[in-house]
Amino acid sequence: MQEERLISQATINNWKRLKVDNKEISTRLTKRANKTFSTKQFVPAEYFSDNETLKVIEQITATKKNTETVIYNLGLNLLKSNKLIKINNEKIETENEYIREILSEFGQYKIEKELITLELPQNERDILGVIYQSLLTEGTKNKQGSYYTPQKIIDKIIKNLPPDAKFLDPCCGTGSFLISAADIIKNPKNIYGYDLDKTACFIAKINLILKYKNIKFRPNIFNKDFLLDNSKIKADIIATNPPWGAMLNPEYKKAFKDIKSGESFSYFIKKSAEKITNNGRLHFVLPESILNVKRHRDIRAFILGNFHISEIELEGKAFSQVLTDVVTLCLDKNMTNSEIIIKSDRKIYKLNQDFYNKNSKNNFSILDNKDVEILEKIYTHPHLTLKDKSQWGLGIVTGNNSKFISENSKNKEKIYSGKNIKKGQIQESSKHIEFIPKNFQQCAPEAIYRAEEKLVYKFISKKLVFAYDNQKRLFLNSANILIPNIEGYSIKSAMAFLNSTVFQYIYTKKFNELKVLKGNLSELPFPIYDKNKYKNLTDEDIFKIFNLTDEEIKYIKNEIGAK
Repeated sequence: MQEERLISQATINNWKRLKVDNKEISTRLTKRANKTFSTKQFVPAEYFSDNETLKVIEQITATKKNTETVIYNLGLNLLKSNKLIKINNEKIETENEYIREILSEFGQYKIEKELITLELPQNERDILGVIYQSLLTEGTKNKQGSYYTPQKIIDKIIKNLPPDAKFLDPCCGTGSFLISAADIIKNPKNIYGYDLDKTACFIAKINLILKYKNIKFRPNIFNKDFLLDNSKIKADIIATNPPWGAMLNPEYKKAFKDIKSGESFSYFIKKSAEKITNNGRLHFVLPESILNVKRHRDIRAFILGNFHISEIELEGKAFSQVLTDVVTLCLDKNMTNSEIIIKSDRKIYKLNQDFYNKNSKNNFSILDNKDVEILEKIYTHPHLTLKDKSQWGLGIVTGNNSKFISENSKNKEKIYSGKNIKKGQIQESSKHIEFIPKNFQQCAPEAIYRAEEKLVYKFISKKLVFAYDNQKRLFLNSANILIPNIEGYSIKSAMAFLNSTVFQYIYTKKFNELKVLKGNLSELPFPIYDKNKYKNLTDEDIFKIFNLTDEEIKYIKNEIGAK
């Protein structure tokens, strides 16, 4: 996987336009938000089980040997300790021709006594993989997508693997999935792996040799590009944690013309569909954004047209140093059962896949058939939307907050951010800015900010949080602006609905995004109701307007954690 955090060239160009100096640009690029350039190293704690491993990694790091030399010698160490090779006077002896082949293909490296005699932890499933991961910089991991999969996720995926299945990992890394598959699959020739990283492939081969040390075989591990592979290999089970992020290789664009996003994991899903047997199954570890982000609609549509989604499981933040939430998808070829099992930390949902097909964006929403019934009831009520005449505005993007924003109020006015916005109110700010739009990276028309009445809302949020402003205040881009124009609605009655439990429920079930987007807000149903009957709208009034039963209200409140 590769975290989706690379700052665009357009952003860098804007920094230069705003005269951000090169030193500051360099600093921004190496911050945690842009991990592709990071030189930091970290130990993947979720990937090892033995505390002694940390001490061994420290010893290895202290040798200051290059990575390939370390991995080669530690590979010899493991083969030697398992009596698969002997080392005499720096000469390697073995009766296994495939081991000789594996060592020769990786390259000739000097035998380092301190490494081949180093006592390695016995309880690690992939000690070479843990060490390799720890030697790579964060930037290299991000570019290569080499954040390896936590064992608890692998175990859930592998647990029902048939012993005679043909198993394939198209981005196998050091073989974490393959090692676990080898616990079940009897014939090592039924296990296949691809990876572009030569060192990772070497480790994966060693790992499989050790798992089947009483069998002589050539591991089916290929140091080549799975996405451009034309072999006739077919597998019953494909399980992988692919790279995440845009891949701009023109060969991929040509091979996968209908994946307009250029998203790497979408390419791997599409290619895996070619490599799976008719009754086969795919397991993919993916960023949660696949479920609902507009950019990934193309692969969602492909999945719905070619697979039954058997299971979606929300895994949370599964990787060290990666902020993105993770999901696993289980996709079945030619399965007739149309009910999806959706697992979260709160409950298990069951949903008919037809709901995703009917959704205008093919969003993979986290909901139950019960939710579908309630949403249909809500949307059946006559309603209006924000789509046509409402006005929208972005908060100010200065391009350099430290330069333009300060505590000093001289010749400046107050500016507010998303942190200042609470439901129905705007908290005071100590920040000030001189409003000169031409100096900013991005700015809405001044009339939007200076409107007599407007609503402002948190932009980065899973919650709908709207406040009313009639003081013509300025806002930063962590807040956005809405001037609703809905027939029969005052601006404050529109805010009451937007802050309501019902709208939060709708928003969570239909969209569940980390950003509050205009397109999603435009789909919310503002009901046509008796304005004389409901003058000061409360949550309970809104439940009544939609004719929701006590049972439905209780269910809605429970689903979004409302009291």
